[in-house]
Formats: sequence, structure tokens, C-alpha cells
Amino acid sequence: MNRRLWTLLISGVIPFLACAPPAPVIAPEADRLTQVSVINALMVGRYDGIMTMGELLRHGDFGVGTLDHLDGEMLVLDGRAYQVRGDGVVLPVKPERTTPFAAVTAFRSEGEFVCAEVAGLTDLESQIDAKLPQKNNFAAVRVEGPFSAITLRSVHRQEPPYRPLAEVAKAQSVWKREGLSGTLVGIRSPAWTGGLNVPGYHWHFLSDNRTVGGHVLDCRATDLRVRFDVCTDWMLKLDGSAGFNATDLSQDLRKDLHRVESSRGEGEPSGKE
Repeated sequence: MNRRLWTLLISGVIPFLACAPPAPVIAPEADRLTQVSVINALMVGRYDGIMTMGELLRHGDFGVGTLDHLDGEMLVLDGRAYQVRGDGVVLPVKPERTTPFAAVTAFRSEGEFVCAEVAGLTDLESQIDAKLPQKNNFAAVRVEGPFSAITLRSVHRQEPPYRPLAEVAKAQSVWKREGLSGTLVGIRSPAWTGGLNVPGYHWHFLSDNRTVGGHVLDCRATDLRVRFDVCTDWMLKLDGSAGFNATDLSQDLRKDLHRVESSRGEGEPSGKE
């Protein structure tokens, strides 16, 4: 036996090391954005879920996405997932439900500031950009406070054969609420993610009483508390199916995506005023 090993055995060092507690392990999701599929797949109509909500929530407690069959808007806030159906009804999401597209992170605030006056969603984004210069990193942004007005939308559940998202969005439901307190759940993606995620901001909203929500089209507010978490790690979970691999995801769909993200559809806001 090696003399040094024998000496360590005699002295009791090796048994001591074996009983020593393991070094602390950093949570794998720290500063990581975990994304399910890519936005171009959703744009061309791949709405079948590929990850359960139970698994998604193991990767993060804050984020946005949608559900299997494009069944409304989905958001994750404080570790719980919520669905905003096409009719505006807000429901908790069961762990067995699946998602075809989502982006979540374990939100740990790295800083905060107040937006005293917000004239619209574009104004809010400009104020946040001025505080967050990390333009090539992802950022999770949590905005809380009273909204004097907010315009929201959601889409209705789809059935095969699926139509492209740009067509589905034409029949979306849109509604406006006033004097409502709640939280904006936002993911800001770098410009270089075109085709992979939504470049810029992707906002969903949930009221404090968990009865109003949706994809955010516009808002006005005062004294909003903004917290942010810059993500320097990005994990992408792809669909391994034959259908996914046979789909052309190289198309330039930026114009269609912009219309989907900002358009109020073809009709007037729905009756959920």
C-alpha cells in the first residue's frame, strides 16, 4: 500500500473526509432562463405541448408562455402557473398540463427602481431600458403597482389542423380595465434572438386578486415598482419529434411576430370592460 495512504488511514484523516458534509451546490437555475421550444415553431402553428407544467416549474418560478393547443396566455408568478383563457377567465394550471412554448427563470431580484409616471407600454419599456444596459443578456422584469388603465388580450384554444399564429391572432379577444392593481411578468430578450424568442419585451399581466390577466398590449400607471433579474445563462429545450424536425423554422417571421405581439386584432375590444 502507498506509504502516504497508509499514513492517512492511521491518522484518521480519510474517515474524517468521508464524513465531512458536501460543499454547497448552487441551484442550477440561478441566473438561468429556461426556454421551451422557439418562437418560430409557435408562429408556424406547432401548438402541441412538449413539457409538463410540473417540469417547467422545476426550472423557474417566474415567466411567460402558452398552453397545449395554444389554449390562452400562460404566466408563472411566485412559483404558480396561471392560464388566461380566450374568454378572459383566469385559472390555475394543473401540473399535468403541457406547454409548447414558455420561458421561465428562478427570479432573484438584482435591483429595483420606481417609474413615477408611465404614459404607455412603450414609455415603460424605455424607462426600464435606461436602467438596464445589459442589452445582450436576457432579463426577467417584475413590475407591480396600480394601473390606471391596461389593455390585455388572449387567444382561443385551437384544434388541428393548426393555423399559423398570425392568422389565429386576428380573432383574439381584447379587453381593457381601469383602476386595477397587479403585476406585469416580463421577459426581455436580446435583439439577436430573432426567430428563437420574442426580441424585446414579452409582457403578461395578473391582477392582485388573480381574476384578470392576459398578454399586455398597453398600459398607463403611476408609481410602479420595478424589479429585475439579469440572466446570463440560457437553456433551450427542443422538441425531438419527427414533425418538429421536418418543419422549416428558418423563415423570417419578424413582421408577423411584431403584429402578433402588438396588434389588437380585427375587432373591437370584447365586452369584458
